[in-house]
Amino acid sequence: MRTATSLATALVCVLVTTAEAGAGDDGFLHQLARDIATRLDAIRAARVPRLVPPVPVAVTWRPQKLAPPLDLGAPVVALTAADLDGDGRAELYAVTAREVIAIGYADHRVKELGRVAFAGDRMVPEPRDVVGSAIASGKTIVASSSSFARGLRVSWRGKTLVGDVGEPGFELCGGEHVQLAPGRNYFGDAQNATYGAKCRDDLVDADGHPLHVRAQLSVAGKLDVNVDRCAADGNQCQHVASYAFTHVGVGFALADLDRDGRPEVVFANANAPGEPDDLRAVTLGEDEKKTRLKKSFVVEGVAGIAVADVDGDGKPEVIAAVRPVGSGRTEIWRMN
Repeated sequence: MRTATSLATALVCVLVTTAEAGAGDDGFLHQLARDIATRLDAIRAARVPRLVPPVPVAVTWRPQKLAPPLDLGAPVVALTAADLDGDGRAELYAVTAREVIAIGYADHRVKELGRVAFAGDRMVPEPRDVVGSAIASGKTIVASSSSFARGLRVSWRGKTLVGDVGEPGFELCGGEHVQLAPGRNYFGDAQNATYGAKCRDDLVDADGHPLHVRAQLSVAGKLDVNVDRCAADGNQCQHVASYAFTHVGVGFALADLDRDGRPEVVFANANAPGEPDDLRAVTLGEDEKKTRLKKSFVVEGVAGIAVADVDGDGKPEVIAAVRPVGSGRTEIWRMN
């Protein structure tokens, strides 16, 4: 359907063409076309999105393990969060080798809300180490497991969690599909191998300009973060900064936790399972040693990290899925 401004623009073109075609007619039609063009320019100027600077919020770090521990039936390989049911509080979505499990938070406790299984052909060859991904896309979670050839689109149908078979491979950022190296737990070839990427297109800088932030993790544990600053309408983006972090594990997330216009990266380290792990939050551009948060885990490993407003207070929380070594259960930690 054509908008009013596009129809008016077409009218201007018709008027100008008619005026130019009319011999000696240099009066009314030309003046009318100029008047309409002037008004259209004013309408376009008024429709330009206004920059809305972020409103800073205070962040109080108070790590706490939420009860009860959850028996998800398999280790968590990816974690994300989104308010798919529209109640004003984000749910957690944990990906295992076989299923996607929705987890709710209320009164400092967590509970399973529902689960849906992956379906379709198995991945051939299947990597020894299970790899997973999950991102929110509107009212849908797009999840993948290396055990299955196709992903899963998860949503709510009333109060029932449902899943539809999705595209082949893994969707790491919106619209970006990649395939695992055959039989491996990484993407790309041996020279350009990565453990994945995450993107945020809903953050703004201190002036309110939209930011496009992308983080990509190499198999060497190096996390490269690139930031683009865009015009008010989200277009005409320019690269403004790059950052690098080392010894980063597969659990990481991007956010602006205190909403000061300077994003943070939240990540666990790259220690092997069974070794001590820790979770850190670092503001991009600040000294990595001056972390906003550092929470150590002695006998647990961080399996996934998500950032979302899980309690409905309008502020984002850092949530980590932690798995004690030798246990079949998953612990959910809230960091702030």
